[in-house]
Amino acid sequence: MYKSREEIQREHEAFKNRLVADVLGAEGTSGERSVPMDKVVMLIWQFRDDPTVVTFMARFVAKFAGSRTVFDGIEFYLPQLAHMIIHLEAEWDDAILERFALVIAQQSLHFALQFNWILQGTLEDYQPELPSGLPNPSYNPLYYARCIKLLTNLERCVVYGRPRSQQLQRLYEQGKITKQELHIMENADRRFHALQLTSGSVRDDSGGTGSSRPMMPVSPSMADVNKGGDNSTFASFLMYKRPVRLGAFRSKGWKKRYFVIEEQMLNCYRSQEDGVHHRNLVRAMPLDGASITDDEVSGKDKYPHMFTVSNREYEFKLRAKNKQEKVVWMRRLTEENDCSSLFHHTNMPFQQLNHMKQTSKSAKNLGTADQVEEKQQKIQNKVVGDLTPSQLARYEFFRNERRFVRRLTDIAEELRFLEKDERKRVAPGLMRDLHTPKCVYLPLCNSSDTWRRVCKSIPEYTKVFSTKARCPTIMFFLSRFGEDPPRASTRPALSVQKKTSLDVAEYMHMHFEVVAESTNGESPVVQSNLSQISEAGEGEEMTESQHEKTQNRALEPLEPDDSPDKGSRVWHNTEEEEEDDERNRRSANADRPLRSSFAQIPKRLADRMDNRRKGKQTNSVMDNIVDIQTVPILEGQSRDDGDDASISSSVMYKTTIVLGDQDLGDIDQESLDRAKQMVSGGESWAEKSARMLMEEVEKAGPEEANKPGSQEVISLMSKSNDDLRQEVFVMQMIHFYKSVFASAKLPLWLKTYRILSTSKDAGVLEVIMDATSLDGLKKHPNYPKKGGLRAYFEHTYGAPNTKSFKAAQKNFMQSLAAYSIVSYLLGLKDRHNGNIMIDTRGHLVFIDFGFAMGMNVAHEFTFERSPFKLTPEYVEVMGGPRSKCFQEFKKLFVAGFKEARKNAQLALGLVEIMMYKSNFPCFSGWRYGNGVALTKFQKRLMVWTPDRLVEREALRLVNSARGHLGTYLYDCFQKATNGYAI
Repeated sequence: MYKSREEIQREHEAFKNRLVADVLGAEGTSGERSVPMDKVVMLIWQFRDDPTVVTFMARFVAKFAGSRTVFDGIEFYLPQLAHMIIHLEAEWDDAILERFALVIAQQSLHFALQFNWILQGTLEDYQPELPSGLPNPSYNPLYYARCIKLLTNLERCVVYGRPRSQQLQRLYEQGKITKQELHIMENADRRFHALQLTSGSVRDDSGGTGSSRPMMPVSPSMADVNKGGDNSTFASFLMYKRPVRLGAFRSKGWKKRYFVIEEQMLNCYRSQEDGVHHRNLVRAMPLDGASITDDEVSGKDKYPHMFTVSNREYEFKLRAKNKQEKVVWMRRLTEENDCSSLFHHTNMPFQQLNHMKQTSKSAKNLGTADQVEEKQQKIQNKVVGDLTPSQLARYEFFRNERRFVRRLTDIAEELRFLEKDERKRVAPGLMRDLHTPKCVYLPLCNSSDTWRRVCKSIPEYTKVFSTKARCPTIMFFLSRFGEDPPRASTRPALSVQKKTSLDVAEYMHMHFEVVAESTNGESPVVQSNLSQISEAGEGEEMTESQHEKTQNRALEPLEPDDSPDKGSRVWHNTEEEEEDDERNRRSANADRPLRSSFAQIPKRLADRMDNRRKGKQTNSVMDNIVDIQTVPILEGQSRDDGDDASISSSVMYKTTIVLGDQDLGDIDQESLDRAKQMVSGGESWAEKSARMLMEEVEKAGPEEANKPGSQEVISLMSKSNDDLRQEVFVMQMIHFYKSVFASAKLPLWLKTYRILSTSKDAGVLEVIMDATSLDGLKKHPNYPKKGGLRAYFEHTYGAPNTKSFKAAQKNFMQSLAAYSIVSYLLGLKDRHNGNIMIDTRGHLVFIDFGFAMGMNVAHEFTFERSPFKLTPEYVEVMGGPRSKCFQEFKKLFVAGFKEARKNAQLALGLVEIMMYKSNFPCFSGWRYGNGVALTKFQKRLMVWTPDRLVEREALRLVNSARGHLGTYLYDCFQKATNGYAI
C-alpha cells in the first residue's frame, strides 16, 4: 500500500508537531528527569535548517544536563549529536551544537574523551591521503578542518575546565545564592566559556583582568587565515620524498613542498599560498605519538640534512636546507609530539622568523635561529608553567588516558604482524611492559557508572585470537574503586558510603576541578562580570530583583569558611538536595510547567504547539503511525541483565573475597556446573576473577591489599585493523530496541555490550563472559555426537520436564525471539555460528555487526535471503513447531515487532542522521547509499502497512525464516571456507 506525496508530507508535519508538543508542551512532563532525549535529538534534526530552534534546544538540554538521567541520554545519543556537529555545522555560520558539546564536556571529562575519539576517527576519514600514500577519495577539506578545530577547542575546554565553579559553589554553601541560582549561573558560565572558544576570542579564564591565570590561547578563525594573518603555525619549505608509491619501477623523487605544523598535525601543501588559504592540501600526519628520527644519527642519511617523521600508518622523509633548519624542525616536531595543542600557538613560523631577521630593523636583536628557538621555548614553558595545578592535572590526565587506550590497540596491531604461534608467546610480554599512568580507567562506561581506576595489567592471562586480517586480544587488569580522590581530604563530610559510590564524573570532578586559590590571605571573589554570564545564559528566567540580588551577593567578599563541601556539584538531583529543589519549585510558581519558565519558545515551535493543541491532524490511521512513545534508555549496558551469570564478578574489600551475582534463578547449580565445563572451560568468570584477584593480592602483599577502597578484575578486548564505528551504531540500535521491549514489559532478552571506536581502524570492546560461540560449543569434545543443540540442552540442564531445562529453554526462546526481531529490522547478515554465542544459562548472544542494514557478504549473490536465522535445530530446542514454547516464540515475535513499529519514527530518525554524508559501509555505494538503506529499513518496519495486517505479515516472516534453504547453504559455505561448525 503506497501513499501519495501529500499524505507523506502531512504525516511528516504531524510528526514534527507531536515532537514539539511532547518535548516542550503541556503533554510533556515537567520534571528534570523526564527530558526525552530521543525526541530532543529528533527535534534538532527535523529543524536543522532553523538556527533559532537549534540554539533554543541546545540551551534547553544544557539546562537539565545536571540530571544523571538526562546526561545518560546525551551520552547515549552522542553518535548522532557528533555527526550533526561535524557535518551540519561545517556549513553553518554559527557553531551552535559545538558550543553545546563544549558545555557538556566541561561537566564530564569522560564525555570529552568519547567525543574526542569520534572526532579522531572522522578526521582520519577526511584526511587528504590514505596510509598507502594514495590520494584519499573521501578527502573533504571542509570537514577535515572542522574536525581539527573541534579537537583543539575540546582539549582547551578540558584543560581550562569550569572557570568559576568553585566561587559559585562557595556562594551557595554560604547561603548567598539559592540552589536554583547556582545551577543557572553554572550553566551560563559553561556556555559563556564555550562561546569564547568557538568565537575565537581570547579571555582570562577567571573572567577579569590582572589575574595570575594564563590567557587562553585560541586557534585562528578561518577568516584570519584567509587574510594571511595567521601567526599560530610553524612552517617552511622542505624537500619531501614519498617512500610508498612507485612509478615506472622507481620510487618517487624529491619534491619541494610547503610543510606546516598546525593543530598537532603536520600538513603538506603544494605552495606557501596554499598553506595560507588552506587549498590543495596534499597529505597530513597526526603528530600525537609520532616518532621523529635523525637519519644522520641512524645512518640512513643518503642525502644531507635528512630526517624522518613517522607514526603507525605514515612515514614522511624530509630534507632541510641546512643543518640549522633541520635541528629547528626536529625540535618543533618533538615539542608538538609531547605537548598539547593548547600551547604551541605561542611559536612563530620558522620562515616568518627568518623573514623578520632579514627585514626587521631590530634583526640584530633577534640572534641566531637557535637563540630565537630558545626564546620561544621559554615562552612556551611559561604558558605551561602558568597553568594552575588543576589545569595541568586535567591536561596530563586527558593526554595519558588517550595514550593509554591507544597503546592497548597498538599492542593488537603489533601482534597482527607476527606468526600465530608467536603471538601467544609475545603478548604477555607486551602487556607486562605496558605503562599504566596513576590515573587511568577503561572508558567502556558512562559518566554515571562507578569509577574504577586501572592499577596494573595482569599479563599472564592475556588471550590472543587469530584471524586472517586481525588479532583481537583480551586483556585483564586489576582495578580499584571506592578510593578517595586526591582532593577528598579537603572534604571531610564525604561519607564512606559516598566514597564507594562515586561515579566517573563525580570522581573526576573531585580530582580535577578548579580549586579557588587565594593570594596574600585574601578570600577569592566572584568577578563583577557576572552580568556577562547572565547575558550568556539568556533565557534562564530570573526576576529583575533576583538578578540584582545575585549580582550584589557575587560582589561581596567571601568570609573564611571551613564548612565541608556539600557533595558533588556534577549532578543537581542528588538525594541531599531534593528538599532544596522542592522549596525552590514552590517559591517559583510550582503550578506552572517547568518548560514554560525556560525562555520564550521560538515562534516556529510555538506555532506547532498551537497546531497540536487545536487538533490539526488528519485521519486516525496516520495519528496512530505518528504517535511517538518516549523510550527510556536502560541504564548500564553490561550490568542490567539481572539473571545473566556473565555479569558476575569478583570483588575484594580489604582481604575478603566476595563472589558477585549468585542468583541461580530456576537453573540449579549442577546444571550450571555442567554448562560451564563446555562454555567457559570449567570455571565461571566469578570463580576465575576471584582466583586472579587472590593471586594479585598475594603478590602485592598485605600493605597493598589494605589500602582504602575495593579491588576488582576487569577486562576488555582490543582490536586493530578494524573499523568499529558501524558496530557502535548497530549496538546503539540494539540497545534502543532493548529499551523499547523493556518499556513495553515484554520478556524479550538482548545482551548489550559496550563498543568504543578510538580511531578509523581501532577500538576496544567489552568482553562477554561465561559464553562461547556456537562454533566453539559444537567443536567441544563433550558436545553430543547426535541430537545437536537439543541433545546439548538435555545433557546439560536435565530432562525436558525438569525445572532447569524449562528455564534454559525459556531463556533460549526469549533471546532468539528478540534477536530475530532486531536481525530482521536492522538487516543483520553474516550470521554463521562463529558470530552467534550461547551463555551458561541458554541465552543466545549475537556479535560482529560488520554486515548490517541489509548488507550481504556477497551482495546480490548471497545465500542469506531469509528474514532472520531460524534453523530446524533452533525449533527443535523449543520442542518443535507444534510445541507450546514455539507458539510462545511466535507470540513474542509479533508483540515485539508491533512495539518496534510503534517507535518507527524515532528509529528511522536515528538511522537517517547517521546516514547523512556517512562513510559507513552499510550507507555507502550504489547498493546502500543515496537513501537506499533507509528506504529498505522503512519497508522492514512496515510503516505503510495497515495495523490490522501487521500480525499476519509478522507471522509470515516467521514461516519464511523457519528452515530456510538459504540459511543452511550459507552455513555450509562458511564451513567449507572458514571451518565453522554447522
